[in-house]
Amino acid sequence: MAEGMQAPGHGALEGAAPAGTSPQARARYGEDEHGWLMEQAGLLRAGRLEEVDRASLAEFLTDMAAAHRHAFQSAMTVLLHHMLKVLVQPERMTRSWLLTIRVQQQHARFLMKENPGMRQYLPDLYADAYADARGNASAETGIALTRFPVDNPWTLDDALAFVPPEPPLRGRRAARPG
Repeated sequence: MAEGMQAPGHGALEGAAPAGTSPQARARYGEDEHGWLMEQAGLLRAGRLEEVDRASLAEFLTDMAAAHRHAFQSAMTVLLHHMLKVLVQPERMTRSWLLTIRVQQQHARFLMKENPGMRQYLPDLYADAYADARGNASAETGIALTRFPVDNPWTLDDALAFVPPEPPLRGRRAARPG
């Protein structure tokens, strides 16, 4: 995980509830997150700020930001994993790899568009994703880790724009004329 980030469930403001936060509100946060969220939204809309479960709300918002970063890193890990397989084993390229690459590119672009405040974390997340992808590609293919580039050969923009070659025809499809 990139430096300065916290894992979901480990918000910076954990601890005793501030004055004005009822123990019932804190308990509801742990028991019925959706109900608690709707309750907190209602309190905010009504201007009843003294009743808002501030500690839990701050923790929840911190965890949501971390979840967005995690989702981006996960999408990039899967994308780079498949790009590495294409790089090292182009003859084994399949339509499934092609679709996985496209879907993960779409997901990463969506997360970046919807969360522009995450931009400061992208270099670290992308670097961590490559390290994970390299290990995953080696483990999946059985090819030695040393066969995969130590340094990421693609910039973030390159990865998001990567268009893999069409997979080779196999089996009966390859045998059919025209």
